Order: sequence, then structure tokens, then C-alpha cells
Amino acid sequence: MAILPRIYFHLDELEEPVKRVEQEFSPDVVRIKYTFDEDWTGDPSIFFRILLSDSAARMKRRREVSPRIKERLREEVKPEDLGVHAYFNVRSASEQAELNDPDWA
Repeated sequence: MAILPRIYFHLDELEEPVKRVEQEFSPDVVRIKYTFDEDWTGDPSIFFRILLSDSAARMKRRREVSPRIKERLREEVKPEDLGVHAYFNVRSASEQAELNDPDWA
């Protein structure tokens, strides 16, 4: 069951800012997906799934690029203005290929 945030907005409004971040960090970012749900405290939240290229996911590079991507998503999407908490999960293309998780496809 989807949980609606405290304020109203159109989900389409998020597509453009997320796509901008994807393009800004291409080719390091393969794609960014998101869902809305409650976090462990029951608060409405947005959960970002950031799929990195294998070269970007290597440890040193990952430590450089991941925080920058997360910060840009915060700047572009402004989750606090939407009344939701933001959470970020990062995975490499190889990890996704092995796990074959449909939520990440």
C-alpha cells in the first residue's frame, strides 16, 4: 500500500528533476528510481534507488560520486519541501544483474 506524503504534489513533478540528476552524472549513473512508503518510524518517505555503472561503483570512485549524487537529488527534488524523508540505496550494475531485483530494473 502506498503512503501519501503530508502535502500534495504530482508524481510527474519528480520525473524531471530526477532525470536531470541522471543526466548530470551520466555515465556514472545508469538510472535512478524511487518509491514512496513509510520509513521505520511510520513517516512518509521517498526511497531512491541509484544504479551505478560498474566503473563508478568501484570503492574509491563510489565514495566520491555517491555523496554528490545524493546531494544533487536533495537539491533538485527537495524532499523536505514535499513533507517526506529521503533515503538512498546505491547498487552497481553487476550487483543488479546478479540479484535481478525487479524494483531496480
